[in-house]
Amino acid sequence: MLPDWNHLTARTAAALVLAILTGACEPTLVAGTYAEPDAVGAGGTVGGTDACSAPPDYDPAAEGAPVEVPWTTGFENDFCDYTETGGFCYADPDASFEIVEAPVHGGRYAAAFSVTTDSSRNGWETRCVRQGVLPVEGTYGTWFHVPSLAEVTDNWNLIHIQGGAPDDWHGLWDVSLGTADDGSLYLYLFDFLNSTPHAPDSPLAVPIGSWFHVEFRLLRSKDATGEVALYQDGTLLLEVKGIVTDDTDVGQWYVGNLAKDLTPQDSTIYVDDVTLRTP
Repeated sequence: MLPDWNHLTARTAAALVLAILTGACEPTLVAGTYAEPDAVGAGGTVGGTDACSAPPDYDPAAEGAPVEVPWTTGFENDFCDYTETGGFCYADPDASFEIVEAPVHGGRYAAAFSVTTDSSRNGWETRCVRQGVLPVEGTYGTWFHVPSLAEVTDNWNLIHIQGGAPDDWHGLWDVSLGTADDGSLYLYLFDFLNSTPHAPDSPLAVPIGSWFHVEFRLLRSKDATGEVALYQDGTLLLEVKGIVTDDTDVGQWYVGNLAKDLTPQDSTIYVDDVTLRTP
């Protein structure tokens, strides 16, 4: 079951986030600057802490600096692989992100992103972000671990890409989870420029309690020559060609956990071995 996208509208800014489009949110951190840890929610740390080297003295999004490719993080260096390249991590006040020793996909550590969709609390998103000029063609890969099944009645987002400028971001693409007729979870895309969801003809059930690999291939184009493709554990789920995929020059790439309405309401998603590569 796909979420009701007509119902997903911008909401009033709260705490650290500014809702933009149907689940696409930009924290009120100014791009390239960093808040104190207690400003981003319990369990979270952010760039500029003693654990990390100082962030770059420029704003990669505002100055149009290219995003480093290839790039990877397995969270073996805390969240510093984000902050030391001009990215950042954040959480709503009642959400959190932290380094964990289990479960892990590779190495010693992974990251846990925990949210709640309880309407009486402010905790529906926590994510890490790379920003700058994205590659013309790139594959954005992440290993995810969903420990327990939940029913999705609104957006449950794993990967988000938006573009524009630090004061004028807008959504481009989502990789999100939906609930199938049999109650299992599956992956699908949402195209913000055309307000169109793209679901696989033959979706694969997302495994619960074990790691699975998601890859989103994006060929950026301001005319109808762009392409996107979505893979799960190396299997092509869907491919769309001949469309405008990005109407901007500078972008942000989000990985983590954003959920609007889940049953049960609390969710933790584990993330490891995040990669960005070009052909």
